[in-house]
Amino acid sequence: MNLKGIFALFVSFFLLNGLFAQTEDLNNHSEKKVLTIEDAVQLAKENNISIKTAENTLNNLDLKNKYSWNSVSPTANLNGNFSDNLESDSASFSLSGSINLNLKTNLYSEIKGAKLNYEKGLLTYKEAVRQIELSVRKSFYNLIYQQENLVLQNRSLETSKTQYLNNEEKFKNGKISELDAFTSRVNYEAKKPVVESAEINFQNDLAAFKQILGIPQKTEIELKGSLDEILNLKEISFDLLPKVEEPAPNVKSAEYDVEIAKNSLLDSRFSAYAPSISGTYSYGKSKNSNQDDWTTTNNLSVGVSVPLDGILPWSTRAVTVKTNANALDTAEKKLEDAKTTVAVQTESYIRKINQAVKQIDSLKATEELANQTYQMTLTAYNYGKTDFLSLQNANDSVLSAGVNLKSQAYTLISTILDLESVLGLEFGTLENQK
Repeated sequence: MNLKGIFALFVSFFLLNGLFAQTEDLNNHSEKKVLTIEDAVQLAKENNISIKTAENTLNNLDLKNKYSWNSVSPTANLNGNFSDNLESDSASFSLSGSINLNLKTNLYSEIKGAKLNYEKGLLTYKEAVRQIELSVRKSFYNLIYQQENLVLQNRSLETSKTQYLNNEEKFKNGKISELDAFTSRVNYEAKKPVVESAEINFQNDLAAFKQILGIPQKTEIELKGSLDEILNLKEISFDLLPKVEEPAPNVKSAEYDVEIAKNSLLDSRFSAYAPSISGTYSYGKSKNSNQDDWTTTNNLSVGVSVPLDGILPWSTRAVTVKTNANALDTAEKKLEDAKTTVAVQTESYIRKINQAVKQIDSLKATEELANQTYQMTLTAYNYGKTDFLSLQNANDSVLSAGVNLKSQAYTLISTILDLESVLGLEFGTLENQK
């Protein structure tokens, strides 16, 4: 190979290495996802494992519902037999088939039961999806709160650092005592672990959030949202709640339980008291080697079975009927309790929401006052009119007021989401009525 060929080979080798390295770098680099709350909800609906398993359960119920009539499907058998009598040197061969059909009077209740179970399963699936959505929305706002809390904590840390550096300079110039300088340093150092702890909690909750969404942990995400929008929400009343056509999810589920219990009672009564019909048709051919003709079997039989032990109060079937009657009574009582529970929860959440709204107005004023107080105290401290402890307390008050306001905003939106969940409202309905 000449020198030009060797040079071309080396150039190609380095170009390929560079291409592979660039490809590997692109694969390792994860593009940042900017997620709104609706984006997060959509991702969870597409990828969440709990939703996928709930969907499999629903598919099984759907399959049973489609073929709930299969108990009347006839069964067919085909039998063949060959025997050889070695002593008499004779052989026989037979081929037969049969069709069996059983008709039970509880066929209706079986079909209806499968339908009711599917309909309740569909409701359960929708509620499973809603619970995941509720969890996503709460987690999203919690992460927004933690982000904003971190901003406040870091801002307070920077303020403490600035105060510490300024006091160090003032101490060198003999303007303040060594105790004030040392106190400002301790105050600054003490806030570092608080910020680090807040950062760790945020990262842990962010990892759990990614798991709910069903996205890889290495995916970098940025949440687009703010709790400031929540601060403008107004009080609500029961009369102004949006009207829904369907009962609350828990009430609807309890109603299905009542219908299922009624159907189970009917099914057990059919089994205990109603007759069942069975029919069998068989046809076969057999031949012995010592005979020239085939023997034909052609039979049809129909039977009726009437259960009598259902009238005996101690029999298994009679006990089953009584048990199902008690189960129906229990389901009806639970339905009434579910209605009461929803009403109590609704009123409780409304009171909590209105209380949070009032507290937010108060916390806004407290935050504004804390900021003004800090600025006045800082000015006084710079002129030597107050001590460092007063300045430190004023700074802490600013942080506390800001954190309390954001925390109350998160509490408010979480309570609103809980109310929407209880009533079966579309999430965001009450928030959009601000």
